[in-house]
Amino acid sequence: MLINVGAEFGTHLESSELAVELIDILNKLPEDSFIIDFKDVNVVTMNYAQAYYTSKLDSPKNISEINISDEISVVMGAADEACNP
Repeated sequence: MLINVGAEFGTHLESSELAVELIDILNKLPEDSFIIDFKDVNVVTMNYAQAYYTSKLDSPKNISEINISDEISVVMGAADEACNP
């Protein structure tokens, strides 16, 4: 299932609570696999990214990402490395 996170949660992803909420919603859905589309997202903070990857690691779902801009990729990559040493 494809989820456009920008359309659903906004183009500025700043709060760790928002990241946890996203993964909680996915965990409640019956599908096993999700693709998170960051196409419309302009800003991702380190707080959001770390909470996203921490929650993603704890999730039984298969979650992947697409359309991450170069700027956001830097933040997401650093958070992913911090959560997945």
